[in-house]
Amino acid sequence: MEKILSPIKIKNVTFENRVVMAPMVNFGVRSSEDGIMSAELLQHYLGRTTTGVGLIICQSLSVSPKGMVSGGVGAYSDAHMGYLKTLSEECHKNGIKFFAQLAYHDASFRQGGTISNRSESDLEEIKNDFVRAIKRCKDSGCDGIELHGAHGFFLNMIVSPQANRLENRYSGDISRRLRLIKEILEDAKKFTDDNFIISYRMGWNDDLDTDVATAKALETLGVELLHISTGIPVDRKLKIPVDFEFNDSVYAGSQVKKSVSIPVIVVNDIQTLHRGQYLIENGLCDFVAYGRPFLADATFMRHSAKDFNHKPCLDCKTCQWFVNGEKCPAKSKFKSNFYTAKLR
Repeated sequence: MEKILSPIKIKNVTFENRVVMAPMVNFGVRSSEDGIMSAELLQHYLGRTTTGVGLIICQSLSVSPKGMVSGGVGAYSDAHMGYLKTLSEECHKNGIKFFAQLAYHDASFRQGGTISNRSESDLEEIKNDFVRAIKRCKDSGCDGIELHGAHGFFLNMIVSPQANRLENRYSGDISRRLRLIKEILEDAKKFTDDNFIISYRMGWNDDLDTDVATAKALETLGVELLHISTGIPVDRKLKIPVDFEFNDSVYAGSQVKKSVSIPVIVVNDIQTLHRGQYLIENGLCDFVAYGRPFLADATFMRHSAKDFNHKPCLDCKTCQWFVNGEKCPAKSKFKSNFYTAKLR
């Protein structure tokens, strides 16, 4: 029986445990206008590289300067490689693996965005943006990347049968909706190797059958790790077994896990290592990702190693991390030492 703190290997990459720090935008911290991670934001990540987590996935980095996401961090220029190298090196010093999440942010389904006006030449340019960003991440020492295909962002829209209304070869059945992902993967595989992992954060669909079909197709295309999260539609209600003590997002991930051979990450309101341990022990996933616990307590892993029921997040009605993380009432309880590092 696998444990949440047991190692796991994907290709030639060995993770010391199954705990993932999920990608999260720190809304209270801005980056410079040219998309370079600010020193303050860099410290936010570096302060979490000594705590024993298995994998850190950074917040989504824009592959193009068009429509930068909140937080304004990019991977679209060689000028961005400095902080990627710093994060990779500091993670590796402490036995942690580091992935950069990559996204194209100029349209969001949740904010009324559309992709219906995109030409095939537009999509070719976007594909090249992703491929170039993946190459920068690999050359910077990252252990992998995660394509952001969830939460209503561009890749989520193009894969979604609900949002994709294109009238070209990138729309239609599932193989056509996945054509852009296929082309990104094909080009990336020309320079990636067994020491570099390509993950995909997959947003849910209208129903579980479509989720499973999409996950299986992504595996066939060459995705090596799946991270299941919310998608399009924004909300959906499933008939979850009464003895399943987690939410719709985790349930969707557990069902995908049954249908694919590649590892699966589940995320969303799991909160403690005790609850994550249950998911791992029962074969419902391969990794467990935590978001707010790492925001509330940078040393979440250290405290949790002593108490698997450690729950730092106070479940405030209004999460202060969406405004200013310094005002998080839990943060003052869990002081930690942060690095002093310089961008290269």
